[in-house]
Amino acid sequence: MVGPEVLRNYRIFSICNSEQLKNIAQLAEDLSFKKGEIIFEEGESAEAIYILLRGSVELYFTVEVEYKPELRKELFFDVIKPGEVFGISALIPPKVLTATARASHPSRVVRIKAEAVLELCGLDEELAYQLMRWAAEAALERLSATRLQLAAIWAGELQLNNGPA
Repeated sequence: MVGPEVLRNYRIFSICNSEQLKNIAQLAEDLSFKKGEIIFEEGESAEAIYILLRGSVELYFTVEVEYKPELRKELFFDVIKPGEVFGISALIPPKVLTATARASHPSRVVRIKAEAVLELCGLDEELAYQLMRWAAEAALERLSATRLQLAAIWAGELQLNNGPA
C-alpha cells in the first residue's frame, strides 16, 4: 500500500478529499523496475494506472505493415518524467494498452488497480467526474504531443525529399 499523503502530491489525485485518497491508496502498490525492464506491453489488457515517482520511463508503439512483417518497427514517442501518470488506457474503454512502457533508468512507480478505482467512481460521482475529466485532459495532451511529433517527422521528410528549406 502507498500512503494517501504520497498520492495527494500528484495532479490526478489533488482533487481528492482525505477519504477518497485513503480508499485509492489501498489499491496502490509501490514497485521498482531496473533499467530496460518492461512495465507493460502494447496490446495487453490495461489493468492499472501508474505514477512515476523516480527515474524515467519511455513509451514505444509498434508500426506494422500487414503484408510486410520485415517492416515491423518499434518507435519511441514519449518520455514519462517523475510526477507524471501513464497507463491511462486503463480508465478508457476498450482498456487496451496503446504503448509499451520501458524503464529507461532505474525507476520507482505507484501502480493503482484501475478496475477498483472505477468501482469507487461508481459510488462517488464527484470522484468519477474529476478522474474522467483528468483522463480526458491527459489523453488530449498526449494526442497533441503525438501530432506535433508527426508534423516534425513529416516536415523533416519534406526537407529530405526537396532539399534544404
